[in-house]
Amino acid sequence: MKCHLLSLAFLWLFHVSHAQTRVDPVESELRELHIPGLAAAKIENGKISWMRYYGLQDIEQKIPVSGETVFHIASISKTITAAAVLQLNARGYFNLDDDINRFLPFRVVNPSFPNAPITFRQLLRHRSSIADNRDYLFPFWENKYQGGDIPLEAFLLNYLAAGGKNYHAGKNFIHAEPNDRFEYSNMGYALLGYLVERITKMPFDQYCKARLFEPLQMNHTSWFPQDFPEARLATPYAYSDSLAALIKQPQGKYPDFPAGQLRCTLKDLATFLLCWTHDGKFDGKQIIDAKAIQTLTPKDMSLGFHTWFMYLLNTETPMYSHNGHGPGVSTYMLYDPFSKKGLVILMNGELSDYFKWRKLIDLLYQF
Repeated sequence: MKCHLLSLAFLWLFHVSHAQTRVDPVESELRELHIPGLAAAKIENGKISWMRYYGLQDIEQKIPVSGETVFHIASISKTITAAAVLQLNARGYFNLDDDINRFLPFRVVNPSFPNAPITFRQLLRHRSSIADNRDYLFPFWENKYQGGDIPLEAFLLNYLAAGGKNYHAGKNFIHAEPNDRFEYSNMGYALLGYLVERITKMPFDQYCKARLFEPLQMNHTSWFPQDFPEARLATPYAYSDSLAALIKQPQGKYPDFPAGQLRCTLKDLATFLLCWTHDGKFDGKQIIDAKAIQTLTPKDMSLGFHTWFMYLLNTETPMYSHNGHGPGVSTYMLYDPFSKKGLVILMNGELSDYFKWRKLIDLLYQF
């Protein structure tokens, strides 16, 4: 797809959802970071306390970021996939330490340790020994793949099953027994999404819609960008230092979609996090089992991590977090299990520097 170089003159047409009597420090920070648009929300006191919008979702058309803007949330999608898995676990379909091969039509084992089972818990904790073969996966993740859509089952069978056309024992698995080593695995989360399909006999996206999105009134959420009018999608941008310009990126679409392809508005994702802070309850109904919240984000952080990671807001405030990154996309979500506060940040630009992320999070969290 042809890339369009966009003049920086358009970038700094920032706006805020509420009138400001002074220059918002977030505006200055985004200007320095070359981020065209941002939406953020804070959860506290049992509600969404504020939602703020900055900049543009589309520079060429001068469309401001608003409550209607649909963002690609990238790897924060994994928290949704994990919630779906834990819903089924709470209903007794399986135990987290069950061998996943009980539910699959093809066998998945680490070829170096064929007798060691791979479990749901290991997939959730990125300890399954399933690796992301970047030689194969990068063309998808960098939006260079030009072929047709690949069904989730066929994609995983060809990648994980011995004899599959994209099976590579040395690249698709690490040389470590399942549970022995942490290895961040997008393919592991794609497999979790497929396991939801196998157990419920429903396509993964339809299960999420019926059991998560509709009960939570997340009416502007979908795993597929084509489900939205193009004018509502935040356009991804990557900044080029050499060209001193922002380069428009295509909308990302991947066959391992349960690991990172979800689209939603700020309010929808904030509503999911709000439900999380209420131990899985929303509008008087238990949407996600309270034990699932405790399993994935326990107050005792020594229990180990499932999906979420630790973030130290300061020396006294450990939080759970998950971020997301892709071409023209940067996102962050944080949750404090003690104060029940949370923060969501969605952007259509690239930010990977940890310390710059910390500065931005600190600025937004103090509002």
